[in-house]
Amino acid sequence: MAGELTGVIASTGLKIPSMAGASNYIMYFVAGIAVAGFLGFIAFFIIQHMKYNQKIVLYKKINNKLICVLADQGMFQRVGKAGDFWLVTKKTKKKLPRPKIYMGKNLIWYFEREDGEWINFELGDMDEQMKKAGAYYVDEDMRLQRLGIQKNLDERLVKENFWDKYGTTIMWVMFVAITTVCLVVLFQKLSTLGPSIAQAAQAVEHMAVSVEALSSRVAGGVVPGNFTG
Repeated sequence: MAGELTGVIASTGLKIPSMAGASNYIMYFVAGIAVAGFLGFIAFFIIQHMKYNQKIVLYKKINNKLICVLADQGMFQRVGKAGDFWLVTKKTKKKLPRPKIYMGKNLIWYFEREDGEWINFELGDMDEQMKKAGAYYVDEDMRLQRLGIQKNLDERLVKENFWDKYGTTIMWVMFVAITTVCLVVLFQKLSTLGPSIAQAAQAVEHMAVSVEALSSRVAGGVVPGNFTG
């Protein structure tokens, strides 16, 4: 029977792929599906990240303290056809009115009341609240205690190296030494130029005497004219 089937296929000219070729086709198909699924997952993740671009921070009162209990993401979703939006959170799946108070770029704070309602809020003016409460900005006892702690830490933990300890002194010594050398060289140059300076002074003095004699001679030879007629 198998021989007859093989003869019929051979007479028709059909080519049946071998088992190795079929396995390669299946491998390529599975690899293509895997790559497409991976790319689709990345695209889905990027789209979700771009959609949920609002940062939600939720605070709640626990043991009379305001504590951050949740960090979530949200996105604005159109509602109806009048151009209204509401805020949809990603983790808690809550639908909230569009907030009006932002604490930063795409950063929204909420406070959960005792009845579970989320309220959009912001920090108050701490300076104004302290003034109303009569609180002092500077506590002298705390300041002195802080200075004492800082001094103890510097003495125990901060270790000065050689340059930190003696660097300023060494620089001053080098400055004094260089200045002294420069002054010695200057005085030596002045001592060698002393005779030249004296000769120049004598020449200037002789020139002054000559000019004075010439001026007196010229002044004596001039006779004023008689304009009376």
